[in-house]
Amino acid sequence: MTEETFAQLTSISHQLQTRSYELSQAGKDHDVAMIMSALAVTMDAVRSLGEDLRQLTGPKGLGAEGE
Repeated sequence: MTEETFAQLTSISHQLQTRSYELSQAGKDHDVAMIMSALAVTMDAVRSLGEDLRQLTGPKGLGAEGE
C-alpha cells in the first residue's frame, strides 16, 4: 500500500465515524450509523494490516517487491 492509500483509509474512516456519531446523536437511522461505524473499524483494520505487511517485507531492496 502507498502512503496515499493509508491516508485515504484514515480520512474515510474518520469521516464515517463522525457521520455515524452525528446520526446516532440525532436519533435517526441507528442501523445506518452502526454500518458506518463497522465500515470505519474495517478500514482501520485494513490499514493496520497494511502497516504490518510493510514491516514484514522491509524496505525496498531487502527482499521487498517494491511498488
